[in-house]
Amino acid sequence: MPKVVLITGASSGLGASIAAYLSVKGHIVYGASRSLPQGSTAFKPLVMDVCSEKSIQGAVDAVIRQEGRIDVLINNAGLGIAGPVENLSVSDVQRVFDTNLFGLLRTCQAVLPGMRANKSGLIINISSIGSETGLPYRGAYSASKAAVDRLTEAMRMELAPFGIQACYLQPGGIRTDINKNRITTALPSGNAYKESFDRCYAIVNASVSQGLDTELFGPVVERIMSTKKVKRFYRIGKPMEKISVFLKRALSDTMYEKLISNHYKV
Repeated sequence: MPKVVLITGASSGLGASIAAYLSVKGHIVYGASRSLPQGSTAFKPLVMDVCSEKSIQGAVDAVIRQEGRIDVLINNAGLGIAGPVENLSVSDVQRVFDTNLFGLLRTCQAVLPGMRANKSGLIINISSIGSETGLPYRGAYSASKAAVDRLTEAMRMELAPFGIQACYLQPGGIRTDINKNRITTALPSGNAYKESFDRCYAIVNASVSQGLDTELFGPVVERIMSTKKVKRFYRIGKPMEKISVFLKRALSDTMYEKLISNHYKV
């Protein structure tokens, strides 16, 4: 039976790829973003800003009026940020959390009453392998995604009695426009962190351009949707990205931090 799916951040990149794949597979997919995508899409485009409760509620109500329900919510909308903790703008960090965490929370709160009434539903929150480590110069981003993971773990237990499942998906590097959209702290010449940050940022940008193809994720999401008992998380990345999570547990703090620092040339 086709599922009614709402996915945020569907204007491009990972969200658009997942939305298109699920649509081709016969699901009824609403791809939400702050503005309508240019050109035609395989999915049903929907204007929604995850930073606005009114916008979210209006979009969710529109889907329910049209389809009668929302079976699956995929919280994919996200915003990146990079910069030394000492130099981060608090307002920039608030923008990131407003999208990555509070936007996700707002959307869940809008969708959950209908799922509870139907005694069924699935929420897939897109996190990051970077949530497992405070990555140098990406601490605020790592923190926002770690918060997504912990919130999802709590939701799983709270929602289980109502027949609703939740999980988080941790991608590694993906070839998307995140480099273009990422908030980057401007460091003047002579800043204590500038040389280290510039080296690290070049490696981060290169890793995105060499990341996984977004087309790998549609089949993964569809498998999660068809799973009777959804796992707590799913981790999709290159071998070294996955191994890094294991190494954090296996190595001493000093050894692990040296490994990460050397990789990013901090």
